[in-house]
Amino acid sequence: MKVSEKELIRLAKKGDPLAQSEIVKNYERMVYNLGLRLLGNEDKAECVLQETFLKVLQALPNFKEQSQLSTWIYRIATNQALMRLRTKKRRMQSFDENIEDESKDYSAFTRSLEKDPLSALLNTELKEKMDIAIDQLPENYKTTFVLKDIEGLALKEIADIMELSLPAVKSNLHRARVTLRNKLADIWN
Repeated sequence: MKVSEKELIRLAKKGDPLAQSEIVKNYERMVYNLGLRLLGNEDKAECVLQETFLKVLQALPNFKEQSQLSTWIYRIATNQALMRLRTKKRRMQSFDENIEDESKDYSAFTRSLEKDPLSALLNTELKEKMDIAIDQLPENYKTTFVLKDIEGLALKEIADIMELSLPAVKSNLHRARVTLRNKLADIWN
């Protein structure tokens, strides 16, 4: 189905199953990756994916289109993930767990590394340490950091998603980066 997003939303609001399916198809990867990055668990990310699109499809008739559809879906997905974080105690992943996760992309950290074995080992080690450090961030810092530095969203869009002021988002991001820098410095020393 190739139609504009506005037309897709209009059709989906009227209950068109093809339009609704297209919306899910267009945003499912984004929602899953966000859930995975915030929760660190594939099963929980899958649950967030399902819960998010159940809510999206239920609430779509009330979507006022004052923000982009992607921002609205991010907001719902973020809320679903945060509810899971709040209601269940999270277990820390041990250092000896070998996590092969291609979806976590820290390309900003790895662009300069060459493809020699030592660099690959250091890259893997850096990803593991980054994952641990990100996982230990307070919830609001972690969410802001993931949305900005991993998902690449604009600060204004993050403010809309998290329902915070722009200065609050900037503050959370700054504090997240400082905290991560300190944690990573402690880990490497």
